[in-house]
Amino acid sequence: MADRLEELQSAVRELASSLRRLEARVGELERRGPLPDEPAAVAGRAAEVPRPGVAVSQGTVTLFGQTLLVLAGAYVARALTDGRVVPPGVGVALGLAYAVFWQLRADREARRGRRESAVFLAVTSCVIAFPLLWETTTRLNLLGARAACAALVAFFALALGVAWRQRLAVACAAATALALATAVVLLVATRDLLAGFVALLAIAAALEWVAYRERWLALRWWAAVVLDAVAFLLAAVVTRPQGLPPGYVPLTPPAAAVALLALPALYVAGLAARTLRRGRPVTFFEAAQGTLAVLLGFGGAWKILAARGDSPVGLGVLALLLGALCYGAAFAFAERRAGQGRNFYFYSTAGGFLTLAGANVVALGPALPFVLGGLGLLAALFGRRFGRMTLRVHSDLYLAAGALETGLAVAGVRAVAGQATDGLPAPAWVAALAAAAGWAVLATDPGAPRSGGARAPQLLLALLVVFALGKAAQVGLWAALGPRLTADSGVAAVLRTAVLAALALGLAAAARRGSWPELGWLVYPLVALGGVKLLLQDLREGRPATHVLSLAIYGAVLVLAPRLVRRVDSARP
Repeated sequence: MADRLEELQSAVRELASSLRRLEARVGELERRGPLPDEPAAVAGRAAEVPRPGVAVSQGTVTLFGQTLLVLAGAYVARALTDGRVVPPGVGVALGLAYAVFWQLRADREARRGRRESAVFLAVTSCVIAFPLLWETTTRLNLLGARAACAALVAFFALALGVAWRQRLAVACAAATALALATAVVLLVATRDLLAGFVALLAIAAALEWVAYRERWLALRWWAAVVLDAVAFLLAAVVTRPQGLPPGYVPLTPPAAAVALLALPALYVAGLAARTLRRGRPVTFFEAAQGTLAVLLGFGGAWKILAARGDSPVGLGVLALLLGALCYGAAFAFAERRAGQGRNFYFYSTAGGFLTLAGANVVALGPALPFVLGGLGLLAALFGRRFGRMTLRVHSDLYLAAGALETGLAVAGVRAVAGQATDGLPAPAWVAALAAAAGWAVLATDPGAPRSGGARAPQLLLALLVVFALGKAAQVGLWAALGPRLTADSGVAAVLRTAVLAALALGLAAAARRGSWPELGWLVYPLVALGGVKLLLQDLREGRPATHVLSLAIYGAVLVLAPRLVRRVDSARP
């Protein structure tokens, strides 16, 4: 028995000795690396690194699994609420706190360099929070519409802040889309127009701030489209003759008007901040949305005030103020900076139209032709003084608006075209005198170009003057000859042909001096109009005795007019 024990002990010692030698051999091999004659494939497999595609695929799967786990945690709060384990209010608070926690966790993941995980967590947090707000408001009735909209804006601000801080574009886009969709759904479900509109304004304002910092500019389109649609709905619903539809939250017209005016205030402020403070050129979005916001805001507010019978003078004054600010931005800032040509034309054009709209509201009535005429003359004088084509064009804008709104343009066209009309009211004569004065200011400018498209402002004003002269000549002839003679259609046709002939020859004679080429450009159109009138009116309504006079007058015009305008043919555009 003792011998067998000794043999067993000896075998154990030999095994231990062999194990130590094997360990020493392995250690030596590890220190030396692969043997020189070891196959390269074996060595390559020993040091093989996983392929990037496989690593990305595994990481994506892991992130999806993580997302499902986060969503499972959200459903725990839902299950506790449905099972009456916690009160509904506590369950909702837990759910929102849970969403906030993962939004903050996304920020932490991004700081650690795990950007993919941060994006997944941020998007999952939004997927939890925004539907929860909708369900809490519409299904559980735990939050009112305005409290829900306030919570929506607050959570969107948090999500946008995290996305901005960590430059998570996908997370920002997801938060914007979900916030806009939730705001619209809440508006439809609760029918609280003011709460939904204000929430959308806040979302749009946040995105304008992001755009001001030159990031994710395309997201502004999303908010603008939704906000414009809701603004149109707000104006249409509030101004219904029957009042608000059943089920809508009461909304006073003044509150609705103020809310609508906040729309242009937001986008005009954003436009001014980017173009004037940062010196960026006006983009297509800013031009289009700025214009649409002004139309919706001012138009909606004006419609609301008109429906109540209130005076819109305040809106007119505000439009005039904005017009003056736009002019100031154009001439005091954009004009003096290099590379601001697009901004200059945008601001100056906006200033012109806002001033015109404001003048029509403030001075509506007998004072309108005086106001528009004064604006036109002022623009002509400044355009001449500073050599600005923009102001010359704006002079045309104001004076042409005065001619249209007082009836001068329509009456002048009818008179020149040979149609019998009655006399003109006093405001139309004021507009005619203003147009003549504006043409005189621009036409006698020694620094103005003598040919080409640069004479277009003078051409339009000259056309208005021709209309006014044609109408004045017709009124004078009809008053001098009396109703007995002018009642004869043939005689009336000859008289109108004589007026056209006198205008054409007078313009041709005035154009001979070369300083007013635009007068010569109007000669041939008047001659052509006279020919059409001769065929359609004189020969059809007259008799042989009047045909002689009409043909003689028109023939004299055809002979004399080309000779008179020969000197200015080279100046024709």
